Amino acid sequence: MIVTSSRNMSIPIKTTTKISDLPVNLVEEILSKVPLKSMRAVRLTCKEWEALSKSRNFSKMHIDKLRAVKEGESMIITMMDYNLYLMRVVLACNVDPFIECKGKLTCLDKQIKISQVFHCDGLLLCVLKDDYTKVIVWNPYLGQTRSIEESRYYSLRPDGWNKFTYALGYEDKGSSCRGYKLLRFIDKYYNAPIEQFLWYEIYDFDSATWKTLDVTPHWRILFSHETGVSLKGNTYWPALQRNMEEDVLDNHIICFDFTSESFGPLLRLPFDIGDSDY
Repeated sequence: MIVTSSRNMSIPIKTTTKISDLPVNLVEEILSKVPLKSMRAVRLTCKEWEALSKSRNFSKMHIDKLRAVKEGESMIITMMDYNLYLMRVVLACNVDPFIECKGKLTCLDKQIKISQVFHCDGLLLCVLKDDYTKVIVWNPYLGQTRSIEESRYYSLRPDGWNKFTYALGYEDKGSSCRGYKLLRFIDKYYNAPIEQFLWYEIYDFDSATWKTLDVTPHWRILFSHETGVSLKGNTYWPALQRNMEEDVLDNHIICFDFTSESFGPLLRLPFDIGDSDY
């Protein structure tokens, strides 16, 4: 910047560019290099940075950079003593394998114990240790939690039948918008058909409502394999034909589609497996 004085003398004056003057994409690039543990300080700096850090584009950019670890290294979340920890696993060539604990993940300082955890699209579905019917959905990146209210139909189940199988998924609604849903069910097949109980229900995060599902299963998901795997918003489990007498997996998987809110057919794996392969 140049200012002209009354004597026609040009006096150069230096100006300072503030970070707020930079283009948004450049600010995103700069802030994406901030370590994850320091993101809370970023959000507290100003409202603009808080909004930016919570945008889907920035979150994806930041997480992608965190994933860009060295070859042979992985960052995983594991559960120990009913708590969650971030672990660094190294299985690189010419290096002795080792696991390093990076720190304990705290759920907004709540002293809760977790019995099961499920992952989908950066969200963690946590089932509480002291009550299998209580669940919290947790976004560790944003430090946000959401307790899921109990279904009003829950009291209809038989006494003692409170061990649910859970799954977390979503449906794409276009324009990078996703509608998240929670599936849970009880499928007791002990001494069937004498002692059999079915209960399937789904929770919609947008409307905060439960809905029961009319499901007539032709499959069984074994209790020992109730933790499904999330892939592109849907959940998959190892399963077997319902009329099989023995609890032996028969090389099939089953998928729950969160868009149609329904189970698909049993899918035959292209190879034979044993129970220890899951």
